[in-house]
Amino acid sequence: MTPRSSSSATTRPAESEPAPKPAEPPKPEKPRTQVYAYQDPAAPPEPEPVRPEQTAQSSEPPASEPPRTAAQAPAASADKPKTEAPAQASPPPRQTAAKTEPPKPKPKPEPPIMPPPSSEAPTPPTQVARAEPAPAPVPASNLAAPTLPPAAQALANQAEQQRQSGDYTGAAASLERSLRIAPREAYLWNRLARVRMEQGQTVQAGNLASRSNDLAGSNGDVKRDNWRMIAEAKRRAGDADGASDAERRANAQ
Repeated sequence: MTPRSSSSATTRPAESEPAPKPAEPPKPEKPRTQVYAYQDPAAPPEPEPVRPEQTAQSSEPPASEPPRTAAQAPAASADKPKTEAPAQASPPPRQTAAKTEPPKPKPKPEPPIMPPPSSEAPTPPTQVARAEPAPAPVPASNLAAPTLPPAAQALANQAEQQRQSGDYTGAAASLERSLRIAPREAYLWNRLARVRMEQGQTVQAGNLASRSNDLAGSNGDVKRDNWRMIAEAKRRAGDADGASDAERRANAQ
C-alpha cells in the first residue's frame, strides 16, 4: 500500500460555530402616571383605595422573615419615605354682622266703617204741597138758558152739573164742545167765562166775558152778568178804577 500524500493527510479545519447573540437589555419600565384628586381641606380625609398589588400581597401568606435586629429596624424605616397627611386648613371664622332690626312701621289709621249701600232706591224727599188760597167768590148768576140746538143744550146742561160739583176742567171741556156747535151763542161764552173765573184765570175770564158782550145784542141779563165778571177780574188785577167803571155799567143794564 502506498502511503497517503501529505496533502490528503492534512485534516480539514473544524467549522466555526455561530457566536451567541448578546442578551437584550431589559426594557425600562414606563413611569406610572399618578393622578391627584383635589380634596377640600375642610372635609375629612377619604380612605386610600386598595391597589390590586396590595390585595395580591395580602392574599399570599406572609413569608417567614428572619427577625430583624434593632439596628436594621431604623434603617428599614429610614428607607421608606414618610407620607404625611395634608394639614387641614381650618375654615376662616365667620363674621357675624350685628343684626339691625328694621324700624317697625307705624300702624295705619283704620278707615271709618261705612254702612253697606242699600239696594233699595233712595226715596225722594216728600214735597209738601202749598195750599193755594181760595179764590174770591164769583158773583152769583140767575141767567136762564136760552133755546139752543139739542146737542149744544145737552152739553151745556152737563157743564153746569160739572161746575156745581167742582169739576171745572170737565165743565170747560163740555162748554168748548158746545161752542163748536153754536159758536155765536153769547150764553155759552158767559158760562165758560164763569168757569175760568172760578179756576182763578181772571184775565182769560175777563176776555171771554167781553166776547160774550159783543154777541149778546139786546140781552140785558147776559150783559149785566158779563160786566160783573169783568169788574171782578179788574179788582183782582188791582185795577180799582176799571173795576168801578165795570160795576157802573153792570148797574145801568
